[in-house]
Amino acid sequence: MRIWKTVALSMIALVAIATTRPVVAGEPSGLKLLCGEGTPLKAGTKIALFGDSITMQGGYIRTINAALEASAHTKDLDVKLFQHGLNGGRVPTVLDGKSPWGNLGGTMQELIEKESPDLVVIFLGVNDVWHGEKGTSPEDFAAGLRTMVEMCKKAGARVVLASLAVIGEKPDGSNAHDAKLDRYTAITLKVAKETESTPLNVRKFFLDRLKAANTEKDERGQYAGKGILTYDGVHTSDKGNDLLANLFGGAIVEALKKPSPVGPK
Repeated sequence: MRIWKTVALSMIALVAIATTRPVVAGEPSGLKLLCGEGTPLKAGTKIALFGDSITMQGGYIRTINAALEASAHTKDLDVKLFQHGLNGGRVPTVLDGKSPWGNLGGTMQELIEKESPDLVVIFLGVNDVWHGEKGTSPEDFAAGLRTMVEMCKKAGARVVLASLAVIGEKPDGSNAHDAKLDRYTAITLKVAKETESTPLNVRKFFLDRLKAANTEKDERGQYAGKGILTYDGVHTSDKGNDLLANLFGGAIVEALKKPSPVGPK
């Protein structure tokens, strides 16, 4: 198993750890489906993962890779994970392959043509919201996602289209960007349905977990805004990466069971 890394700014080594963390009670057990008996993975399966700095940091990708390496059902399949995380990445800048804070080493089109993945994971939206006036309009966000899906399918790749997660971990809807995050999540899921991609509502699973875990208020009557699934309100902690790995593992299984857009590769 190898993780193929192309983001020059990331200094995180992608070395598989020896064991995987146990699945927490109530957590979607996607890694068990991906790595267990009956996995849809084949020898040499290639998966490209496009995203922002969460993908650039790569914690959830390392967790997926570790599970693949540890399982007797997948360790000899030589599955390749291509990590394309763009620091500060939004839908338009990931399409271009560069932002003011990073460079993917090519446009999304060029990378897909070079790697010829069997499946592409698209996990974007936080910066499209977070950057405010310098972010992405709802119309451009939807159009950009459609462009991404179309180019992936033309290359014969199945697509997992994942919503953004959180900007702030308060579980009561009081984070500054919650309403807009919900709107962009709805756009992502709508595009996934319209393009017959495999949808993944990451935001819903994060909010469900936060409502169960973030239950205590401080002396000011405020819930914690970070420190549960993220270390800063956005970028995922170990627990957040475990959740993402399981969510993406399940979505990858679902997507790989669908017919290839262009037939057998």
